Amino acid sequence: MAPTKSCGDCSLCCKLLGIASIAKEPGSWCGHYRRGSGCGIYADRPGECRAFMCEWLLSKDFGDEWRPDRAKFVMQYEEKTNRLSVVVDPAQPLAWKREPYYGGIKRLSERVEQGAQVIVCVGAQRIVIFPHEDVDLGPCAPNSRIVSGYATQNGERVAYALLMKDEATA
Repeated sequence: MAPTKSCGDCSLCCKLLGIASIAKEPGSWCGHYRRGSGCGIYADRPGECRAFMCEWLLSKDFGDEWRPDRAKFVMQYEEKTNRLSVVVDPAQPLAWKREPYYGGIKRLSERVEQGAQVIVCVGAQRIVIFPHEDVDLGPCAPNSRIVSGYATQNGERVAYALLMKDEATA
């Protein structure tokens, strides 16, 4: 974590993230969340909660305006997939489009050149962010895999984003 940051009274992750082990759906407050005091089961919280790493807390590059309860979204980097997910509060679906957020997210998408993904999640909707365009995939099932990058079409380099059906459910 960045040494000067703490969650404080921000608990937006308790609303936005889904936690399968306790059947907590994404986009609604966790039943264990206590306003003003945070997690009611913090010492015994599920593994998904323990594993969650908030990018705002981890990065020196994001100022106080990026704190999730102010920005209205939570950012999480998934090293295994080289993906930055921007999980937006469904009550504020366009929060990520405001500045300084949109410009910052676009700058983060420059890592697409090295195989990274930047995906904005608003409820079930998924939007893949590229430096020069956004590809809205619409609503996606939880078992969908997203593949994105660049291809050459008619001699021009074009961005693409595709939903791939999970082979286990095919």
